[in-house]
Amino acid sequence: MALHRIHNEAEILGGVAKGDEKAFAELFYAYYNQLGEFIFSLTHDTDAAAEIVQEVFAKVWINRESFPLIKSFDAYLFILCRNHTLNYLRRLAAERKKYAAYLREADTVEEATEITVRQDAHELVERAVQLLPPQQKEVFILRQKGLKNPEISRQMNLSVESVKKYQHLAMKFVSEFVRAKVAVSIALSLLLLK
Repeated sequence: MALHRIHNEAEILGGVAKGDEKAFAELFYAYYNQLGEFIFSLTHDTDAAAEIVQEVFAKVWINRESFPLIKSFDAYLFILCRNHTLNYLRRLAAERKKYAAYLREADTVEEATEITVRQDAHELVERAVQLLPPQQKEVFILRQKGLKNPEISRQMNLSVESVKKYQHLAMKFVSEFVRAKVAVSIALSLLLLK
């Protein structure tokens, strides 16, 4: 990074070292855009660049009394910019890593929840099926295996209309059973939250 030095830099730095706020403002405005462009080239983020430049100049103001010891102010600014930018990039990388880990964890939790919900729903359906009358139960199970009504009709020696009727009654019972159990579960959960 090559800074365009201001013509009276030594005089301004002397004023800043003594706590002259006007000299500091002049120094700030002389280098602000140059440093911002350099930092932006590394971060590709205008807000971050502006924040880092402000941090650098806060550090310049804090360390102003050491200016007489500094041989090259532009090298000093470069080192401050480099260090603050690297710290920013490290924090950004760490945040992204944490966010990626969070997303992986959230996906895992969501997946586990979905599996649990599916297992619970499957168990409820199985319990409901076990409560069905024998004919409805057998029609329901054969239908779940993928058999069509005419096939079930032949296998069970029933009319197709009877198969449809048993299937309808079985589906109605199973869905009402599951709905009732879920409603009870939600009600219990709400009571426990109070």
